[in-house]
Amino acid sequence: MAVSNQYAEIKKLLDKFITPSESWTPVEKALFTPEMFFTNYKKNQELLLPAIKHSFKHHYENNVLFKRLCEVDNVTVDNIKTLDDVKKIPLLPDSFFKDYPEGKGFLTWLDNIYTGSTPMPNFRTEAPDHDEVIEQFNQKGVSIMFTSGTSGRFSFIPRNTGSWDRLRYNAIRSIVELMDYDPNDSVVLLIPDPRQTNLTIAGLFGIAYDLYKPENIHVALEDTKITTQFLRMQRADTIGLKEKIKAKAMAKLSPIVQKKSDLRMIALFEKFEKEGKRANIAGPPFWLNRVMERMIKEDRKVKLPDSQVLTGGGWKAEEDKRAPEEAFREKVEDILGIPQNRYHDVYAMSECSSVFLSCEGHYKHVPPTIIPLVLDEELKPIGYNKFGRFAFIDPIPDSYPGFIITGDKVKLFEKCPVCNHEGPVLDIEVARLPGVEGRGCAAVMAELMESEE
Repeated sequence: MAVSNQYAEIKKLLDKFITPSESWTPVEKALFTPEMFFTNYKKNQELLLPAIKHSFKHHYENNVLFKRLCEVDNVTVDNIKTLDDVKKIPLLPDSFFKDYPEGKGFLTWLDNIYTGSTPMPNFRTEAPDHDEVIEQFNQKGVSIMFTSGTSGRFSFIPRNTGSWDRLRYNAIRSIVELMDYDPNDSVVLLIPDPRQTNLTIAGLFGIAYDLYKPENIHVALEDTKITTQFLRMQRADTIGLKEKIKAKAMAKLSPIVQKKSDLRMIALFEKFEKEGKRANIAGPPFWLNRVMERMIKEDRKVKLPDSQVLTGGGWKAEEDKRAPEEAFREKVEDILGIPQNRYHDVYAMSECSSVFLSCEGHYKHVPPTIIPLVLDEELKPIGYNKFGRFAFIDPIPDSYPGFIITGDKVKLFEKCPVCNHEGPVLDIEVARLPGVEGRGCAAVMAELMESEE
């Protein structure tokens, strides 16, 4: 579908996320005003400074933790006047979102990172487990998104309804501009059912339900509710005898469930080939790799030249099987018959409201709703064409400060070396760096936690 027709095609879909213009803050203006993200990029980014100033003021005045960090760095609302000034904004390390205490202290931690009045539910006990907290907050309109926690710790990000809707809108804009979007396509989601979990990767790929017809969406892992307890037991990180017993049963069933799911996905690929249908195959690369390895083992290949692949979320626990993206694209082309220019990868984080989706040239495009930063070892911005630590100024979330320093190694280019879309891009490969302390953040949180005792 031609790019010029895409905005008109999905305008009705997008309109459901757009709030009435009379209620717009500068954040909504920056997000909803552009008709195309990657055309007139510089003009679109002119809306970003007012959005950042509004977001900074909101979190400064309504988030006790963030205000303390600003006080430590001697930064106030009056200091942020130009785009260059945004580099003064204190950054939270992404590791901070997994540095929470267990038990009763978890709710205090959550209350401190949430901006504004936390819609705290009534819990049965003083120390509810993570899944009870997630379920109760869901009922209050706040999604506590969590990562898969392969390192042994989950990350928890609180998003209210408005923040989540703005993220979905933001992601949809990138998808329809950088991919070959057709609402009638079939979709294969190599993830758990996103409607039954707050797992971040499932939620992001679950945006497919906003883009495509539900009857055309096929989920690899159906009828399984993915909770933090489920993931703990899956990696044998159990608590108590009851979980240990369940974990043993799960260890026996998991390979059977996995094989059944993979075979069902392969059968779908073969069905699409036979019927000449386009499909979008989306999920983490380790999951797609496992399916393709089974196809190789069983000497099965398909040709899906009009289909697309969208990977994201990294290799997780199967890091030892990671392949360079170029080699992985070649494998996809060989086994699934999908051309490399129809392979896309997305760099996305639980803490970020933007997704960085690759074009046909495989560079990851930065939408005009965020300020990307690449930092040196002293955490100073170093600009374009140099490897460094990735950070960003994200004005979109209003339930937590979106000013984050990550542990990822990236290189930023001023423009894409391949395609004609405007704006900066991240290099094809993104690697992980060791963690980093964030400008006194840990000390400030310790102070706040002690004050609650």
